[in-house]
Amino acid sequence: MTADERSIADAGACWPIAWMLALMMGVLAPTQAAELNITAEFRPSVLDPMHNRFVNTTPQSGYCAQHASLCRPGDFTIDTGLNVDQRRLFGGGDDPREKWYLAVDGNWRDVIVRNANNHELNARIRVFLVGMQWGLPTDGSAPGANGASSGGCRGRLGVGSGSLYRYAWDVADANVVCVRSPRAATDRVARYLSFSIGYHLETPNPLQAQDGQYTGSVTYTVGNGQQIDLGQGDYSDSELTLQLLLNVAHDFKVSFPAESPRVQLAPEGGWSRWIDHGLPPARLRQELPFHLTTSMDFSMKLRCEHAAGDRCGIRNPADDVVVPVDVDVTLPGMTNLRDGRPAQYTPLLSDDGQAPRFSPDGYLMQRRSTLRFTADGEAVTEMLRMPGSHWSGDMTVVFDANP
Repeated sequence: MTADERSIADAGACWPIAWMLALMMGVLAPTQAAELNITAEFRPSVLDPMHNRFVNTTPQSGYCAQHASLCRPGDFTIDTGLNVDQRRLFGGGDDPREKWYLAVDGNWRDVIVRNANNHELNARIRVFLVGMQWGLPTDGSAPGANGASSGGCRGRLGVGSGSLYRYAWDVADANVVCVRSPRAATDRVARYLSFSIGYHLETPNPLQAQDGQYTGSVTYTVGNGQQIDLGQGDYSDSELTLQLLLNVAHDFKVSFPAESPRVQLAPEGGWSRWIDHGLPPARLRQELPFHLTTSMDFSMKLRCEHAAGDRCGIRNPADDVVVPVDVDVTLPGMTNLRDGRPAQYTPLLSDDGQAPRFSPDGYLMQRRSTLRFTADGEAVTEMLRMPGSHWSGDMTVVFDANP
């Protein structure tokens, strides 16, 4: 063989090796993960103003969809799409993992959900029920089950035939391992094992949430010796992720008598006592009513044309003097979250760091509310010192639902 022929032969020998390496690398598959969307929604209800809960909008599937009569009111299950192959079911052996077997993390799991503004809410979820369906070779006899399960799981009625057995177990708030023996003569390999889960979901008060969709997830490991373990077998997936999608659709509206309302400060009872008798008023005040519709928290902030410390002021342009005006708000049916008190005569300041945040007791519809503007004390003394003077200033009240 010539040198050139040896070179070609050696080069050719590399291809089978590269081919073998490619096959070996193909075996190292990434983790297989199943994902379920769990959806819930909050919309305020005119028919139920105190409604403050998320409503489950996830389509029912799995065990309770197939056997509604075997599920209690409020039970809800969802099919995971996961299955287990090559699962031996041996009635006469001692290995619990070859029986009707379930090990599951039934503890509450904390889930942080966030919206597009990165606003966070805290939710909790736990698996409280696992429904299982076995497919077996048909030999004319039902696989059946003997006795109650060990480990604290409460069984639902099983439904079966010679080739199928479907049942569910309630799971305690704990890490549980439950076992139940099949019919003693059973010694077969299941063609598949599909299962569904029932979950309890605790959601935060949506009245304190911003608008939008909140998302978050919790993942359970699945398989032999994992957080969800249905016995020894070949699992289609190694993880199960529950993706929470919580949608909040609030109602919020503020209506004033005019698009740009004007406030005229005056003494109680008018100016006659000052004009006719020279008796100075203790204060100058004006209330501005408005109507509020809301199902959500919001803060109120003050913007001033003329600042007077942490308050807004009005200015006399002739002398370039500014006097402060106190602004407060009354919102029936709302609570000031800073002090836990009803929102009554709550002061508004120009410092955003002191802006009060309010929370509704329920869905407030066209609730009559009031802004109050007051000049008193030294402010009144200064204004009366210059009879005939004109004082003015723009003040903007900001209703901020996304502080």
